[in-house]
Amino acid sequence: MTSGHLAIAAWLASAWVVGGAASLQPVATGCADPGAVLEVVAGSARDASALMLARCTRLDIEAGRWRAADTRLAASRRAAALLAGPARAAWLGEVARLEALRRVDAADWPALVQLRLPDEEGLAWLGPLVRGVAAARTSWARQDGALQARARAELRQLEALARQSGPVSEAERARLVVQGAMAGAQYERDEMQMLLDAAHDLEQRLYTPDDPRTPVLLAWEVEADLLRITDRYAAASDRYRDLLVEWPRRVQARVGLAAAYRRLGYTAQADETLAQARALWAEADPEAQALVKAP
Repeated sequence: MTSGHLAIAAWLASAWVVGGAASLQPVATGCADPGAVLEVVAGSARDASALMLARCTRLDIEAGRWRAADTRLAASRRAAALLAGPARAAWLGEVARLEALRRVDAADWPALVQLRLPDEEGLAWLGPLVRGVAAARTSWARQDGALQARARAELRQLEALARQSGPVSEAERARLVVQGAMAGAQYERDEMQMLLDAAHDLEQRLYTPDDPRTPVLLAWEVEADLLRITDRYAAASDRYRDLLVEWPRRVQARVGLAAAYRRLGYTAQADETLAQARALWAEADPEAQALVKAP
């Protein structure tokens, strides 16, 4: 491939130069329509393009524009064909991270138990994290031994990865989250909170406010959800509120908080919280808006 520029359908595609560091630089600095034709030029700013991918896809996911996020991710996955070696693996790893965020936000936990993300091996901890938490959560309602065994199997993978990666790593955070989810699903509340609070502390160390990476399965949201589904409504509402201080646009946390309020008999607060969630997702896709409904 020669230098110069290419026009490729979808908001992020890629023009790469042969030789030197593979890179691309979008001409536009904002988030284009996912289906627009965008010019990109060969350059030395692959990191800037990865940053734009993360920023724009996160904005779509945050706003419940799941179809737009899917379009961006599909285009970005196609773009990886023009890369090779470590650059390709790193790019696809970040695409897989964003794909996981998108799937987790839909909250179809039984389906997530079986989820295999395209190219998830780029971030070896990612698949076991999602599947492990999903298996633990899904096992709670009927104390399903097979699902608990599935969660333990995913945890064993994460334990091995964490030993390799060290105590301040995304693999270690993933281990803490899955182990905490397993404890919560088995009503071991003290252990759950200790593990998930440790995972939250690690999030604070791993992800800076301007970091393009977003934690997959926020520790405090996992904790709040498990407190709620195990009938600890007051503790759940406290933790949801803590989370919303850090992630004020997090619709899923508002939906969980509204459900906890309603079980506590705080109908007015529940209605107000759901109204806030609907306002945040006023332009969301219909399938996303369906998650924001009164119980």
